[in-house]
Formats: sequence, C-alpha cells, structure tokens
Amino acid sequence: MIRNNGTYFKQAVINTGQFVYYGTTALKRGRGMCYDLDYLTTSTGELAADAFGARGLKVIAVPSASNANRFAGVLAQDVKADSLGRPRLVTLQLPGGCAEIAQRVISTSGVGRVTCIVDRTAGQGLSGLFGWGGLNGKGSAVPLQTLAAATLGNLAITNSDGTTGTGVYSAATGLTTVSLTGAGTALGYVSAAVDASDYELTVLGGATAATGTTRCTPGIYPVYQATGANTFTVTGNTGDGVMTTFLTKVGLLMLAYLEDGEESGCADYVTPITGAASQFPLNQGGTTFILGGITIAADCTVNTLASPNSIGGNGHGARKAFNCLGAIATANYLATVTAGEKLDGTTDISTLSFNAADEHTVLTYRGSFAAGTTGRWGIDESQGTTIT
Repeated sequence: MIRNNGTYFKQAVINTGQFVYYGTTALKRGRGMCYDLDYLTTSTGELAADAFGARGLKVIAVPSASNANRFAGVLAQDVKADSLGRPRLVTLQLPGGCAEIAQRVISTSGVGRVTCIVDRTAGQGLSGLFGWGGLNGKGSAVPLQTLAAATLGNLAITNSDGTTGTGVYSAATGLTTVSLTGAGTALGYVSAAVDASDYELTVLGGATAATGTTRCTPGIYPVYQATGANTFTVTGNTGDGVMTTFLTKVGLLMLAYLEDGEESGCADYVTPITGAASQFPLNQGGTTFILGGITIAADCTVNTLASPNSIGGNGHGARKAFNCLGAIATANYLATVTAGEKLDGTTDISTLSFNAADEHTVLTYRGSFAAGTTGRWGIDESQGTTIT
C-alpha cells in the first residue's frame, strides 16, 4: 500500500541484487559490471564440469573483452581494494530499472543512450564508465538527466573529435599541460591560475598528430589547476599528443534507465597506428569507436573481426558496430572481417575502411548452430565506410 503518493511518484524504479566480487582492485559506485560466467576453482565440485552455483549469475567482474556480452548492472556503492582477492558482497542496480551511472558525455534527458566502456588494455581505469552511445541493450542506458558543457558545471567541456586537446608532459613537475579551447575558462580561470581539483580528465586515447605512432595513455587524470583561458594541468603523464577527452566533476553520477533485453556488447575506443595493427578489443561484438584528430602515413591494418563462436561472443545474433569519432588524415583504419558479406547478401567482405567523422557500419552475425563453428557477419547498415 502506498502511504505517501507525493513521495512515491518522485522515486525512480531501482531494481537491485547482491553479487560476489573476487577482484583485487577497488570499485567505484556508478560503474558497470559484468557476470563472470567462467568462474571456477580447483576445489571438488567447483570445476568447469560441475554445476557450480557461483558462476550462475552470482560472481561479477570488471568489464573486459571476455565478458562484455554479459552485462550485470551498475555498482550501488564503492568497494575497497583487496590484494588477496577475497570475496566481497556488493549490490548492483539491475537492467530494466534505473541507476546513477558514471556518465562522462553530454546528454538530453530521455534522448539517445550512453554505453558502458571496456578498457583497450586492462587496468586503464575506464572500464565501467559510460561514454558515447553504442548499440542498444544491456550495457547501455538512456539518460534521465540533461548534461551540457558549462563553465564550472558538472561537465566543463568535451572533446570528441580529437583535434584540439593537446597534452605536453613535464617530468620536472609531474604534470601534463593540456591545451583545449575554452577549457581553462570552463574550469574557472579568470586572470590567474586557479585550483581545479574538483575536476578530472578522462582520456580515451590519442597520439602525436603527425604520425600516430607515439601513443597517449588512456586513463583518468586528476586536474590540478586551470592556468589560462585554454589551458589546464593534470597530475600524471597522459603522453604527448592530441587526445579525445571528457572533463567532468570528480565522481560525477547521473540518473539513467538501464536498458534490458539483448546484450549491447559494451563499447571500446581505439587509436589508429601508422602502418601497424591497433586491435579493437571487442572483436566478437559491441561498439568500437575509432579516435581521430591524427595523421597516419599508412593504413592501420590487421584488425580482425572474429567469428563469435564462444559464449562470450554469443554466436548467432551477435552484433558489432564501428563508428569513426574524428577524421583520420592521409590513410585509413581498416577492420578485417574473417567471414562476412555485403548488403547484397552474396558478395564477400574483406575489409571495412574508416577515415572520416561519423562513418559507421553495423553488422550482425548469423550461424554457428549446434556444434558448428561456421557463420558470417552480415552488414545491416553502413554510411561512409569503404567496404571491400
């Protein structure tokens, strides 16, 4: 029985459950987590061949390439690190309900979506954050708050195309100076350097603009000061180069509806490399965002979209999307498709080639039935991508 209609109407619907976390690293409220359906031990009754209940939607892990198609929910509390990896009981807010999520991009209430991030390499600190919207389903969320870039706002400024955010590290100070138009003013700079430690810089990736070979390091960097209208400093070495970034209040949480249904596969971010491989981690599904703002002298190659024949890839029905966030000059980012066909349903795909902002392709995998491991990626929709 509802005793106070006014209070009831103003409360979001939040579905929760309790799970076990065995990891060693600390966890933060608002971050996405995934099921560890491969969990086992060497003890009797807990092997892969046993009906071990702990792997039955009980044990959770930080999102990674191996579990991105197993989204569990969003952390309702912080969890301390434990170097021994002892089991800890944690509460998740579940798909189909609402949660306060660690959102890092602009949004309009009730419009579009944001998607849970998977680190390009483990331990970069981005896994579980919610960035640009990818595929729909578990692992994505519909924003229920408007978030716009504003001076001294929750989100000071965002840089999606990688063309203007440039970092230069000083070993003498341990600080990276970031040049980004309007960023210093957005952080409160007026006429003298000002403390801006209530903000943090999320670096998705980047590289030296001229070659794309010297890499920027993805991660979260505490902001130190706003030093000019267009400059600020962060603690740590981002790596010199142009970067794709978010600049937000520390620990920002935003209300959102956690989508249910099929798996979105989460999202990853990858920076092209001149004439070499820059593998996208989510090679069995999910959304890969290709970062721009750089020039590569030769195509970035040997990036293989594998056939999703494991549980982690979901097999038949798996979905994969690519989106180029910013322009890539001179050469291209190539995604090699091991087995796929074009929109005509008969012509084989060899590669998908990207080099301009908002070029994108969406594919669905069909096949791998029963004990079979054969199937094909089919293109559902594509704009701007060169398909060979």
